[in-house]
Amino acid sequence: MSKLPGYETVIITRVDLTDDALKTLKDKLIGIIKTFGGDMVYQEDWGKRKFAYNVNKETRGHYTFFVYTGKGEVVAELERNLRLNEFVVRFMTINLAKEFDLEVYNKENPNGTPLKREERLPGAEGISPVIISA
Repeated sequence: MSKLPGYETVIITRVDLTDDALKTLKDKLIGIIKTFGGDMVYQEDWGKRKFAYNVNKETRGHYTFFVYTGKGEVVAELERNLRLNEFVVRFMTINLAKEFDLEVYNKENPNGTPLKREERLPGAEGISPVIISA
């Protein structure tokens, strides 16, 4: 069986969204992912945070993070549903890998969270960021 592409999505919803409605939204997104033959790998609730600037007249938002796999148009369908939801302020999806390797992603550091993308890259140890001054 071939490996599916992996994606991560961050969703920002309005703070007046109830916990039950947020759970319903998450379940709907999981259903869409499963419809396209994918699987929810990891999800994390980052909580309510203050924006640096107003976004659609909102000053705060509730952040939710998903990592999932899927084939075909899973991202397009997921984002279409997020655009239609009036409680979603913003969202962003990133393609992690063309062939997502679950074993590499599930390597965890001591505090139990998945490794950052930089830590998952082969040969990334010892690489310092490049600082360019103008």
